[in-house]
Amino acid sequence: MEFDFQVEKWMNKLTDQFLEDQLNEPSADYGSHVYSFEKLVVWNKAIELVKWIYEVTANFPGEEKFILTSQIRRSAISISSNIAEGSGRRTAKDKSHFLNIAYSSAIELLNQMIIALRLQFISETQEANARQKIQEITAMIYGLQKSLKN
Repeated sequence: MEFDFQVEKWMNKLTDQFLEDQLNEPSADYGSHVYSFEKLVVWNKAIELVKWIYEVTANFPGEEKFILTSQIRRSAISISSNIAEGSGRRTAKDKSHFLNIAYSSAIELLNQMIIALRLQFISETQEANARQKIQEITAMIYGLQKSLKN
């Protein structure tokens, strides 16, 4: 029983530190009012992922513009968009719902990058970079979801 209490205490401390780190990370200057999602490290990383995805997909074949290129870009945009939308919800359940969608969009994006690799639209290095960025973002999303349950 004592062990369970110590583990729970330790997890709460980690969650508190995670949330503090998320909220204290400097964000870009977006004007006089900064919304809560703009302070999240995970949202900023998702925005950087979108930028990187646009650079990578710019080299895709022209005939893929309205197919795989569009789908990859929409999946990447969906990650940050759902993090932002979820932050504006009032209940933990609603916030978690949008974080679930963001997580799913990240997994969808990984699948599409694997397809792009197999079609030889991207290199193995680009696929590995995408995988690393997505893994980092999904871990942060998972951490936020866990913090909502506490």
